Amino acid sequence: MKSVLSVIRKRRYAMKSVEHTLAALALSICLIMLVGCASTLQETGQKITCKPGAISIDQTTKRQVLETYGKPTSTEIMGKYEILTYYYRKESLKHGKSVGMAFLSAIPVVGLATLAMDPGTKESDIAKEWQGMKVYVELSTGIVRDYWYHDSDLKGHDESEALFLKSLGLLKQGKNEEAIKMLEESISLNPRNHRALNNLAWTLIDLNIDVDKGITYAMHAVEVFPDSPYNNGTLGCGYFKKGDLDNAEKYLKVAIDLFPIYAPKDTRSLAHDKAILKTTHERKKAGQG
Repeated sequence: MKSVLSVIRKRRYAMKSVEHTLAALALSICLIMLVGCASTLQETGQKITCKPGAISIDQTTKRQVLETYGKPTSTEIMGKYEILTYYYRKESLKHGKSVGMAFLSAIPVVGLATLAMDPGTKESDIAKEWQGMKVYVELSTGIVRDYWYHDSDLKGHDESEALFLKSLGLLKQGKNEEAIKMLEESISLNPRNHRALNNLAWTLIDLNIDVDKGITYAMHAVEVFPDSPYNNGTLGCGYFKKGDLDNAEKYLKVAIDLFPIYAPKDTRSLAHDKAILKTTHERKKAGQG
């Protein structure tokens, strides 16, 4: 009798083990199917619905920005501004890709214990989507003095900004003439786009295409947004190439003072302007200015 009961118990345990294994396999299949449909690997922040015309520089208030876009991802005090940052990022497997059998590793019954992507997944298999917006609110007035919206589709808050973003890619490819035309078009659409003004100025000055014209664009960029270290640095470099060492010194000093406040991580640009300023001092000392 005892031997019969023992056999029955063993059969019950064996059946339960099979049931657990089948359940685990069913769960793994469901997970694989789920991942195949929704292949998001990482997602941070909230999507931004850019509303052209919703923010007007020198008019819109911080309260109006919050009413339109909600709570920012982060805020930071830098110099005379409170900077509201909105950011969204998503990484997912491109269409036709899947996590594959690696998801089986999440099921202990299968024998592994780590949830991971298929080792065969390459960087080129991952689609990256992002949106970013920064709003510079003057602390003393609560008024927006500058802002921009950029995204992974090279869209800006207006067509001028979109052209500016596309010009950056052309410059990286060495297509300088195309980039210059695109920046000129950007400025024609928005003469107060200081990012486009500065990039066009730098291109004309750095490549010795037209230093005088570059200085004119740089002056306008500084007039539009004088607190940018980049705008001031470009103007200082333009004057340096022109041989106007007094003005070169003036604007390079301003740029060097602004970098720790508004672009503290950009040590490379800061080092560049310091080097030009040092050479400016040496030339002035030698009586070349």
